[in-house]
Amino acid sequence: MKDITANQDNINKQDETSRWFSGIAYEVAFWNNVYRWNHTFQGMMGWSHYGSPIQLECFDANAFLLSRPEPTVLDVGCGMSYATGNLLLKDGTVSPLCIHYVDPLAPYFNRILKRHKRDLPPITFGMAEYLSAFFPTGTADLVIIQNALDHSAQPLKGIIEALDVLKPGGVLYLNHHPNEAVTEHYKGFHQFNINEEDGRLIIWSREQRICVDELLEQFADVSTCRHENGHVVSVITKRATVPPELLTDKADKQQLCTTLMEATQHRADILGAIRYKLSYWKYNTIQFVAQALPWELKMKVKKLIHQTPDAS
Repeated sequence: MKDITANQDNINKQDETSRWFSGIAYEVAFWNNVYRWNHTFQGMMGWSHYGSPIQLECFDANAFLLSRPEPTVLDVGCGMSYATGNLLLKDGTVSPLCIHYVDPLAPYFNRILKRHKRDLPPITFGMAEYLSAFFPTGTADLVIIQNALDHSAQPLKGIIEALDVLKPGGVLYLNHHPNEAVTEHYKGFHQFNINEEDGRLIIWSREQRICVDELLEQFADVSTCRHENGHVVSVITKRATVPPELLTDKADKQQLCTTLMEATQHRADILGAIRYKLSYWKYNTIQFVAQALPWELKMKVKKLIHQTPDAS
């Protein structure tokens, strides 16, 4: 594990965070226009499981949660899709599930909910990389991260933090498109790739390549497969306490202080503020047109744009 954590420490985290910040305008513009148009909003809610029993690919979440007393679920990096069901089904009867929809862009997303008058639960502010600062250690039964871990600034740290928040025997569920950063040409939030190789979970970027099974072998069991739709699904079960050396926060404090100062300087910089606004309105205009298209035409256009071979 030493070699793996050494590789992780060698990453230029400041550059990763800067790239993540640069993707905010694109993400906010995308969701603003999904919620703007009734046909795109209804299309999203059509495949969302909100208002239904919880169901996940390659994992019987409902059965697992029924085996846990008063289960708590965190849907981390949820965006605005509300993809995870919020009910439990037992003996033909449904009951409310304690689920928190969590995202670092919650302040933006909650404004979009209010602006477009959509009757959905507010999203809780939180970041995968610092999850234990928002939810106490050992308090969640299931942490779900779908199509979001590869959007984060430090995905490996997000995994460690999620496992820390879980109760013993709790599950971290990951579901992602394979090699999404390559597919998206490393645009916006897409800076990391997630893949399955011989049943092992691999996270890689242009700078690094990590086998997650090896990183977690002392305290968690990792089971990874490919769903028939091609998604990479990992069910990671917490077996023991996360080693303290993996949870050190000294580097985090330094990084967060640096990020705070950069954000303060950016806000005070008129040109920086103008650049962000121009970036947002550029993406907002593109998404305004893209989301207004009929769903079938939009999928055909997206398929043509994203026809890029997988890389490993």
